Amino acid sequence: MTLVVLATAFIAGCGPRSTPPTLVFPTPQALSSCAQPPADLQARLWISGSRDPCFLEVDVDAGTTAGECETAPGIERRFTLDWFVDVGGREIVLAQAQQDVDLSGEQDDVALSFADDDVVVEDCLDMSVDSFEGSEVVDVDGAERPVCDLDDDGTDNLVELCAGSDPLGGP
Repeated sequence: MTLVVLATAFIAGCGPRSTPPTLVFPTPQALSSCAQPPADLQARLWISGSRDPCFLEVDVDAGTTAGECETAPGIERRFTLDWFVDVGGREIVLAQAQQDVDLSGEQDDVALSFADDDVVVEDCLDMSVDSFEGSEVVDVDGAERPVCDLDDDGTDNLVELCAGSDPLGGP
């Protein structure tokens, strides 16, 4: 299955526009096939060159992720889409997709899409410190842990959450 943008996807240029177009992605198969899909699923789009992500709305029932994001043109940018949940104040990344897009052309709008094969649930990157390269680990109570396996037990956060167990290592 290919994740396609159902609307004009991404505003990248400086052309006149009152509001950016809306990004709409189907929820990845890995998340939608979960036995216990999280009702509080969230999403954010990291754009290289930007310190803060663009938050997107997730409609679990409709199976969509949507929102509006804007960035400056002129260079190649890396787009990293995280699907995550908040558990006790800690963001737990469940799935991630990444794509590089050349924005050096004259276009105002650029389509952004992810194939289902582009969505990973392991080997995720923390983009909060470096929105281009990311980091393979995050700090969990003083210990470095893989982004998509916060208790570092060899089972991905998504698998644990779908099974009803705690991705942080609790019962």
